Amino acid sequence: MISFTDEKLLNLLIQYNPWWKGIPISEKTAPPHQRFAYYEAKKLLFHKDLRRFVILSGARRVGKTTIMYQLIQSLLENGVAARNIVYLSFDNPILKLGGFDGVLRAYDNAYPIDGDLYFFFDEVQYAEDWERWIKTLYDTRLNLRLVATVSASPALEKGSADSGVGLWSVLKIPTLSFYEYCDLLQLPSRP
Repeated sequence: MISFTDEKLLNLLIQYNPWWKGIPISEKTAPPHQRFAYYEAKKLLFHKDLRRFVILSGARRVGKTTIMYQLIQSLLENGVAARNIVYLSFDNPILKLGGFDGVLRAYDNAYPIDGDLYFFFDEVQYAEDWERWIKTLYDTRLNLRLVATVSASPALEKGSADSGVGLWSVLKIPTLSFYEYCDLLQLPSRP
């Protein structure tokens, strides 16, 4: 595996997390309209007694990343420290090659964190051994909450279901339902 310096990985982290520099998330990135899956993910993410990571699964372009940004926006609005919220997209070649261990090392070395920590891993299926890493994070970072997206694939869903029993919940994100489409367009529900 190619090795990347902590500095290079940290620069990439800063690019992915503009809220660390006080730059707000745009309405285009986190639109005000939330789908049903957003509320289900939020309920799991903020559950007081049940610690369960959230895996958003579905085809490309169904809104998984949008839901993640809406959750990040909600955390920021609720006063969570910006540096305690980490977003990464593993379809980036540097992150794919840098791997979980390199990225986490760079983050931990740069930012000692106090309080709860929230990781958002987009397209996590591109990371090598992602299920093992998520299990390791679950076991070793008790103050961590995590949301990840995976593109729909029967093998991926089976693997995540087998490895993650009791650790994470898989929320399948479908295309827009007719009700969601009407709601998005603000059409009346009855004629």
